[in-house]
Amino acid sequence: MRHASVRTALIGVVGVAAALPWVAAGTASAATSTVYVSPSGSPGAADYSCASAAYRSVQAAVSAVPVWGRVIVCAGTYDESVTVTKSIRLQGRRGATIDAAGHSYGVGVAAPDVTVSGLTVENASVGGTLADGIVTAGLVNGAMVPADHVTITGDVTKDNDGSGIDLNSTSDSSAFGDLSTGNAVGINVSDDFDQPAAHNRISGNVTSDNPGGCGIALADHTGKGIFGNVVSGNVSDDNGLGTPSAPNASAGSGVILAAPAAGGVYENVIEGNTFAGNGHAGFDVHAHAPGLNFSGNVVTGNRIGVNNLRTSEGDPDTTGVYLGDASPLTITVLGNVIAGDHFGIFAAGGPVTVLGGRQNDFRHVTVDSASTAVFS
Repeated sequence: MRHASVRTALIGVVGVAAALPWVAAGTASAATSTVYVSPSGSPGAADYSCASAAYRSVQAAVSAVPVWGRVIVCAGTYDESVTVTKSIRLQGRRGATIDAAGHSYGVGVAAPDVTVSGLTVENASVGGTLADGIVTAGLVNGAMVPADHVTITGDVTKDNDGSGIDLNSTSDSSAFGDLSTGNAVGINVSDDFDQPAAHNRISGNVTSDNPGGCGIALADHTGKGIFGNVVSGNVSDDNGLGTPSAPNASAGSGVILAAPAAGGVYENVIEGNTFAGNGHAGFDVHAHAPGLNFSGNVVTGNRIGVNNLRTSEGDPDTTGVYLGDASPLTITVLGNVIAGDHFGIFAAGGPVTVLGGRQNDFRHVTVDSASTAVFS
């Protein structure tokens, strides 16, 4: 299973993005609250519309705009990586695309109270390592600096080698109304930069057809913790189909809670989502080491179709919900509609206690609940 866990690769290669155009391309609007970026921008232009933009580089405009200002990115393709180091709004007009080929991220946010909206961010890649479309951290003085209170809304992230959107080491941030497709992971929530990921909201997104992994992953990689997050009203279908078969081989769930060795993913709410056609189960828990904290998670009100098309450990059949823990696990799973699977709920390892398990609506499911003692 690929959870975009090779995050140290991002830290190591993100220096590729360090050659950023920090010097503004023009001075006409450097002191105004709104600046414009256009492929036809001209230094010294009036800069009151896309037709009179003073900037050709998104990074140059971001560097020039004052705190609490707004950068409007006009239609066109911008071959660059952008780092935001002040509280601003970065707003794309229809057709505004950041092509991050050769960079470790398309947009990196290293300041609080930033909004990124309306952009298409694509093709982030560095030598085949993981690289994100939009990430809540940015390269500052050679180190990745995370940010809280970041809003990512109405964006399209596609064909990035890492996550389309990476809510990494951030709190009180949100991703809503976004489309993430063709990435290794659609939306990732993790803690790679020495801070937890807590009290974030992931709502109303489409995270489908991401071949390398999950639609939405809440994954503790460093032991800092992933907790208090709400994942609601998303559509997360057909993820993790990049390999033809075998348990855990680049398969992905609609939503996964995962940790390989330390910390935990706890007190999160997964509600009102739709999952179908994923390589692993629609909703998945992978707690791979003894003693991890996966307490207090609630899975409710989701519509779960046929999933686990690439199978999971101990579970070769289609499955709506898979709960794998190397330690005893108690989890609430109730009020979900699970339809068309061989197994409705499949538990591995544990023992696993499912609160509310009989209060799900199993439709055309062969076996409502099953278990195996095997999970590693």
